[in-house]
Amino acid sequence: MHTNHFPVLVGVADKQPAAVAYAVAEAVRLRRPLRVVHCWALPSPASAFYVGSETLGAMRVEGQEVLDAAAAVVADSGVDLEVEYVMTDGSPVDVLSEAATRAAALVLGSDDVPWFDRFLGGEMSGHLARTAACPVVVVPERNVPGTGTGGVVVTVDGDTSAAGPLRYAFEQADARQEALHVLHAAPEATLREDFQNHHANVAEIVAGWKEQYPDVTVFRSTTDGAPVDECIQATAEASLVVIGRHHGHSTPFAKARPIALTVLRKAQCPVAVVPLDYARP
Repeated sequence: MHTNHFPVLVGVADKQPAAVAYAVAEAVRLRRPLRVVHCWALPSPASAFYVGSETLGAMRVEGQEVLDAAAAVVADSGVDLEVEYVMTDGSPVDVLSEAATRAAALVLGSDDVPWFDRFLGGEMSGHLARTAACPVVVVPERNVPGTGTGGVVVTVDGDTSAAGPLRYAFEQADARQEALHVLHAAPEATLREDFQNHHANVAEIVAGWKEQYPDVTVFRSTTDGAPVDECIQATAEASLVVIGRHHGHSTPFAKARPIALTVLRKAQCPVAVVPLDYARP
């Protein structure tokens, strides 16, 4: 498969219309096919012997209902889209991790526990957030979503390389025809001189990306105080928040990005976690 045909992948654990709708819109934006995957797994291979064929059959029926609900969301969108529906047994972590190596983005939704707990503390989402080969977008199924009128927001610290998140943020803003808000949030305890150097570095880097995306309107803001509140406030109006993460496997995401942890818990819009070395497939 040519990389230009890498699909937008959405993993559905239950009936999650917001996640599926986001994935549909993303596939349209990127001009990619859509792949909807539902995984069901038993604790161990031996479990099949104990639960019996009737229970296994019920799990498959429930899985098909999840895919049927996703198909209804796709149909209601009214867009002409190449879609593949996949139901498979196996570990969701393993299945989605493998699929993510050949995906433009992985979209995840929430289920019966708070989405941020699944994303940061749950085995499946926490693992995928740290290690997926592509950007991971978590779409909260919230009763009170953000307005979505504030464009795309990307957070940078001016010290860590942000090439991947900035590339992704500019791509998204360009595809959505929305403004891009670059929020420079310096790490805690940053000295004034270092903060000024970081600020100049951010301005130079953003100017370089602006040359590649001249149609994207860019706003920049900085904060040398606690950046969490400003980030959270931005999510109340943003259509998407982009946060960078290291592509390594050794540093837990929550420890590497304490600001992101808090923002993700309170964000009112989809949040994309993007590897620092991201390059559009």
